[in-house]
Amino acid sequence: MVTLSTANAKEEADSKAYAIAAVMKALAGADPKILQALTSANMDSGQLIALAFKEIAEGAERIGQLNMSPDLLRELLQRSPDE
Repeated sequence: MVTLSTANAKEEADSKAYAIAAVMKALAGADPKILQALTSANMDSGQLIALAFKEIAEGAERIGQLNMSPDLLRELLQRSPDE
């Protein structure tokens, strides 16, 4: 029984590894921006705001100066999780 259980577990792990490898191979050539858009579809507003700030920070050398009002920051921080 133990031998059969071990063989089944190994077969299941091999099957999952194959499925993951197939997905990774399919996504290997995809544009990173498309993948990012697909993953952001289920994010809540707080995660999307954090992602936006990350992208702003990545382009900081091209932006130069960015002013954000305290009112905007307060609104972003006070949003309820339901929004």
